[in-house]
Amino acid sequence: MVGSGNINLTNIYINTMTEDLTIRNLAEKIAKDFALSIKERTDYLLELDANQYTNLGTDSTKTEKNKVKSDSKYIYKQIKGIDEPTGKLLINHLDA
Repeated sequence: MVGSGNINLTNIYINTMTEDLTIRNLAEKIAKDFALSIKERTDYLLELDANQYTNLGTDSTKTEKNKVKSDSKYIYKQIKGIDEPTGKLLINHLDA
């Protein structure tokens, strides 16, 4: 959380998303938000990733599932740019 309040930055970013702001653009925006600590950026990116999987359901198509997995890999690469060991671990376990 940022500061002493209970601000959820991912929700702020998501609430301000426009049509052209994709998951990948949002991930990049979070990763490059240098006002946040490495831990905060990593946490927000992982929250974004978890939200994607939460939105999948039993009625999700294979295409939708593949898109989420592809976006996860992109998010993990963003994490790797912030925290290389954690990013590598996530990427290596994505297909394990």
